[in-house]
Amino acid sequence: MKKTLILFAITLFVLQAPAQDKDLLNRIRTAGNSVQTIEADLTNVRLKAGATTSQNGTLHFVAPKEMAAVFTTGQHMIANEKKLKVDIGVFHGSYRLREGGIPRSLSNIFLYAFQGRCQDLADENDYSIKTSSSTQYHDVTFTSKKKHILGIGYKKVVFRFSTKDLRVKEIALTDYKDTVDTYTISNVKYNIKIGPKLFSF
Repeated sequence: MKKTLILFAITLFVLQAPAQDKDLLNRIRTAGNSVQTIEADLTNVRLKAGATTSQNGTLHFVAPKEMAAVFTTGQHMIANEKKLKVDIGVFHGSYRLREGGIPRSLSNIFLYAFQGRCQDLADENDYSIKTSSSTQYHDVTFTSKKKHILGIGYKKVVFRFSTKDLRVKEIALTDYKDTVDTYTISNVKYNIKIGPKLFSF
């Protein structure tokens, strides 16, 4: 009888866990729906082959498809509805944002993070998705199910959301060479007016 109760409890927990995750993801998306614009400071820390480098910059975002991350080093990533202009890591140049293309996947990682669209990111990239929580943060971890022959793209993505407002505070990307890029957002201003010139190129 005791074994039966333990087995029942374990089964109930396993069945409930996905529902709990789904509820959190829904609440994160609802919070993201209220974000129309973001203006913030942005810090990028890169860990590559045991060496750490960092750079500071600014972030501007206008929902749903415009973003400009510009660093004092000159590196940048600017997206609008049609194109992505980027000079970060292995990405250099201007790219058309075609469905299923790597440039669109890269820009959508950030655009979806700002909007709390976790399930959309997982569905589009065939990522498995897992959540964990602490006192300050909810972490949503995406892990690629695909084997990339060329090693371009990210095998793991982590969105870190504040438990207070359920808005993203950190994005961490791990590529197939185990380089980790962490982008931290601070001094955030939400829903202020942002001009269109930042996203034109």
